[in-house]
Amino acid sequence: MKQIMILALYCLVFTTGSMMAQQEKSSYASVSLNTGMSTLGFKVNGLDGIAGTVSSGIGLGVSAKYNYYFNTHWGIGSGIGLSVYNSSATVKGGMNDENRYVLGSYKDDDNSGLPQNFTLRARLENLKEKQNIRLFEIPVTLNYRTRFSYGKWGAYGSFGVKFQLPIIKKFDAASNDSKLNVSGFYTDGSQNFDMGAPGTMPLPYHGFGTIDNPGKTLGWKGNKSELKAGIAGTFEVGVISRLNMESDFMIGAYLDYGFGDRKNGSGQLLSGPSGSYHPEANDTIGKGIVYNGLFNTNMTDQIIPLSFGLKIGLRFKL
Repeated sequence: MKQIMILALYCLVFTTGSMMAQQEKSSYASVSLNTGMSTLGFKVNGLDGIAGTVSSGIGLGVSAKYNYYFNTHWGIGSGIGLSVYNSSATVKGGMNDENRYVLGSYKDDDNSGLPQNFTLRARLENLKEKQNIRLFEIPVTLNYRTRFSYGKWGAYGSFGVKFQLPIIKKFDAASNDSKLNVSGFYTDGSQNFDMGAPGTMPLPYHGFGTIDNPGKTLGWKGNKSELKAGIAGTFEVGVISRLNMESDFMIGAYLDYGFGDRKNGSGQLLSGPSGSYHPEANDTIGKGIVYNGLFNTNMTDQIIPLSFGLKIGLRFKL
């Protein structure tokens, strides 16, 4: 037993000594660019029960990191970065009653002395919204590297997490094939009138009727989008090519996947004008109809960023 313990101790000391001898502590600074596909991982619900469509877009990113290696292979890294996520969504909608939005009750107070109450309605068809989100990121990763036997080439990998903070949140609902109808539903005794509804005479001096491309006509775009900060998992793998004794070129593939829902708002898609409504003062159909952006509405479910593609970079030994 004593001989076995001595042998085990010897092996442990020898192994530890060998590992210490192989240690190659080093520090690197790296900069990288990435591009690929990005999506914000959401679904669009339709008022008529028909789900909208969501498309991914081109993702971009830039980052700068500091990497410290404990030995020949393993190290940790952190830094800062900026990622751009692009996506678009289409809400089919329609001009029928099943797709109307009720925007509230108002009074047709045109100084005639006979004010009338009415319900303001809106209908959307083929609404298409483009989203552009930019995230400030702080990654923390575990890194691996190795050199092939001939030295010039090698491989690397990293995985970890990123803290992501939305700093720019844009949306734009301009679309040539989209339509908006605005109408006023009046009740006169036993009769009902939906003034300006599809199939009826437009009343532009009341702001009732149908227009094409409301996003462009009414300026339906903005930079307000209710998104929360969050954490994403990040993974990267690629090859290293030595440029000289102090620097390397890197090329690889990356994947970033958000943990948890980033949505932070659930208001209405459209909202009517506040206070009293004066039809004769409104000669533009849709004027005063506010568009809030899909991410701020109950028409979208959870938002989970996802991006993957190609990354290239340079690292420099410090």
